Amino acid sequence: MIKFKENKIKTINKKFKDDCVIRSISIVLDETYKSVFHDLMELGSAFGGYPNCDFVWQPYIESKGMVRHKMPRPKNKPRGTIKLENWNFTGKAVVVNSGHLTAVVNGYCLDTWDCTYRPVNSYWTYDK
Repeated sequence: MIKFKENKIKTINKKFKDDCVIRSISIVLDETYKSVFHDLMELGSAFGGYPNCDFVWQPYIESKGMVRHKMPRPKNKPRGTIKLENWNFTGKAVVVNSGHLTAVVNGYCLDTWDCTYRPVNSYWTYDK
């Protein structure tokens, strides 16, 4: 089961609030916030989108070796039935849960707020 652990990663600007894409990716890839921010801004400029657009961040993490997985679901139940807090997962993952990205590392949801009550929609794993 996944437990919440607050992670106050050093950002470029303390006023940034909608930076979950950059935070979660930098935590899972073990790269600096600034380097991930820079890479996503460059890619976003090339693709014509902000870093938090799916068509920007998804190719970025896939280029880093991450692989997308659909959330396993109980038989005859809709996707998103499994909440993050009830997910039996070990390892590292960038997780999409209800329009939010969060980092899961070794049984902990590392984020600035507790989103473990939200369902897991899909996730990317990274093995280094």
